[in-house]
Amino acid sequence: MLDLLGDGGFNEWRLMFLSPFGRTLLLCALGLCLLALGLTWRGYRRERRLGRRLLLTLLRGGAFGCAFVLLAQPAIQLRHVTRIPNHVAVLVDDSQSMGLAERAGGPTRAARAAELLKRSRSALDALGKDHRLDYYRFSETLAPATLAELTAPAPPKGAGTRLREALALVRGRHAGRDLAGIVVISDGADNGLFGSAGLDAPNRDFVRALDTPVHTVWTGRAGLKDIAIAGVKADEFAFVHVAVTVEALLKVEGFEGRELTVTLRRDGEVLRTRTVIADQAGTVTVPFEFTPDRLGKFVYTLETPVLEGEAVRDNNVRHFVLNVIRDKVRVLQVSGRPSYDERFLRAMLKRDPNVDLISFFILRTPSDVTLVPNDELSLIPFPTEELFERELKSFDVIILQNFTYRPYGMAPYLARIKSFVEEGGALAMIGGDLSFSSGGYAGSPVADVLPIELLPEEADATRLLNVDPFRPRLTAAGRNHPITAIKLDVRENEARWNALPLLEGVNRVGPAKPGATVLATHPFLTTDNGQPMPVLVAGGAGQGRSLVFTTDTSWHWSFLAAGQGGAAAQAGDDGRTFVKFWDNAIRWLIRDPALRYLRVDTDKAEYEHGQTARLGVRAWLPDYRPARDLPVTLTVTPLKPPGAAPAAPALSTASRTDAEGEVKVEFVPPQPGAYRVVARATLSGRPVTDENVFVVALAGRELGDPAAREDTLRAVAKASGGRYLGEITTLPALPMHPPRVVRIGKHRDIELWSRWFMLPMALGLLTIEWVLRRRWGYI
Repeated sequence: MLDLLGDGGFNEWRLMFLSPFGRTLLLCALGLCLLALGLTWRGYRRERRLGRRLLLTLLRGGAFGCAFVLLAQPAIQLRHVTRIPNHVAVLVDDSQSMGLAERAGGPTRAARAAELLKRSRSALDALGKDHRLDYYRFSETLAPATLAELTAPAPPKGAGTRLREALALVRGRHAGRDLAGIVVISDGADNGLFGSAGLDAPNRDFVRALDTPVHTVWTGRAGLKDIAIAGVKADEFAFVHVAVTVEALLKVEGFEGRELTVTLRRDGEVLRTRTVIADQAGTVTVPFEFTPDRLGKFVYTLETPVLEGEAVRDNNVRHFVLNVIRDKVRVLQVSGRPSYDERFLRAMLKRDPNVDLISFFILRTPSDVTLVPNDELSLIPFPTEELFERELKSFDVIILQNFTYRPYGMAPYLARIKSFVEEGGALAMIGGDLSFSSGGYAGSPVADVLPIELLPEEADATRLLNVDPFRPRLTAAGRNHPITAIKLDVRENEARWNALPLLEGVNRVGPAKPGATVLATHPFLTTDNGQPMPVLVAGGAGQGRSLVFTTDTSWHWSFLAAGQGGAAAQAGDDGRTFVKFWDNAIRWLIRDPALRYLRVDTDKAEYEHGQTARLGVRAWLPDYRPARDLPVTLTVTPLKPPGAAPAAPALSTASRTDAEGEVKVEFVPPQPGAYRVVARATLSGRPVTDENVFVVALAGRELGDPAAREDTLRAVAKASGGRYLGEITTLPALPMHPPRVVRIGKHRDIELWSRWFMLPMALGLLTIEWVLRRRWGYI
């Protein structure tokens, strides 16, 4: 046959039938021949000599065979066929988990893959005779490579293993049978679609739809030792003062049965510690329940100590960002006695569905004379300890309205109020004859967090009060401040303030403290330095805010303004100024994001190492128009644990806002960890600041669960019709789709049936059978 192929330039042959009858008819004829042969054998069943029976049957079968050859007319077709080699894709895992070794000093998974390819050169050369070999590295993406590069690889750097995505990209490069097959060399630590859902029904359908065999080689081995915080189950948001549960998913390899400690921190501060024991399953869910007591975005950290012999150390720590927001604003209102001011403010806060109000006003003091025991009175004693010790941190705002602390044994708790403000809470003090210096607050811890200086207490308390009617005057800062923004337009806002009803009575106070903002002053009273006396002042203390309003007659802006005509009516005031003013004040005290003039955001809260962080800054003018062409500085600084030296900024840039008041910056964090973004600008002569946080994963999903998984590779091979090769050291011969035939150049048919001896042979066989039948006594 080789001589026939070589003679005439043919390179392929095949058996064919030249009969004019169809294949169906030929199959029927063949079936009849076999049936007749079977009946012949059965017909000689009485013949005891097996040799005679077999000879007679073979003679008739030979005759039937010659007849079938004459009917089918078999021939050999010699052809010259032009074939285009199809492609075999060799995919080698280049993710970080391939750089791991199961034992110290042992080969890494990547080294096993490289050694396998070195030892398989002859098998690859044989495969390359009929196919084109395409080599790739794959991790999160698919990248072409050469065999030389794969046999001497650099340390794997891919941050994830996406096998399904890589198979889809390879399949997309070839149509139909142009892809003869795929060879995958991996540790199976998939964290893409195969890893998250396993080889479920949709994934199995995907593998079958590849329409090509996928042969898989496992480079992993048993014996890896590692503890990893593989994941964190936490909501993006949490409510302040509401318990929240965070779950850490702990993956344990090689340390089953060991006692492990897991710690939860917030900005480096230890919140909770749990001790667990890993079972044989190797997966432990560790829940942490805590109650956020501060608003804002915070970096939380879950960590477990590194044990000796661990393959990966970075995956023992995991950061995540939790945005603590308000469900409702929780306000504590304490008033020294019932009054119109207390009544109007309490009613306004109760009507607001976003406010959870706890209100106390004093109807009797401990010094009041009673003729019955306290336990028989319907008026309960003022709950000092419960409010200012056990429940203090659950409030967002404390309003001390014409209230003196002295009769209620509150002196020991004033320091707690100071700490409450400095740690992020808010305090508002409203005037009256029991407030400020008249209430004994001068020199107290509470005075330290107020934005004004208090006058020394005097024996004649009336000297600390003024009862004359007055109308507050807005300062330059007050014209643009969100607290005093009754109207959006600055001119309309000032006209509204000038048309408000007069207030009656004010507490005498000293000047504002440095850094405080005076929003309104008295029209004729002055401080010792000759400056107008403050009436409305806003300021900060530590991480919190405080506000003072030195009069207890703001209710005039509701009750009297509603029935007042003239300028107030022309300004459109129907008594809503009171509500708008106190709504603004509460929102400013709690740092409502809607009142910020500068805001910095990130496109994501968590990035993988090497990803680009997109930072955006927006600035508004006091009337909330975009602040165009505003100089803005942006600083990104790594967060360090408490006690560590401050880190140098990873980014510091100065820009100007565009026509929409925005600045956009792209930045690649240099290393994993937590970062704080701070934006600064000067708006209307006043510095404004905003900040945000984000994290760069110390160990992403790739090293978060680095255990090798042969089950994934086995399932992929089975679903595709390929072979799972397991822990091999050399590639064997693998079945692939044959190359595609492009064109048949020429052919020649060599007839096998048209031989002169075929008919005489059939007749001779039948004659011999007849003669033998007669001699052996068969008719």
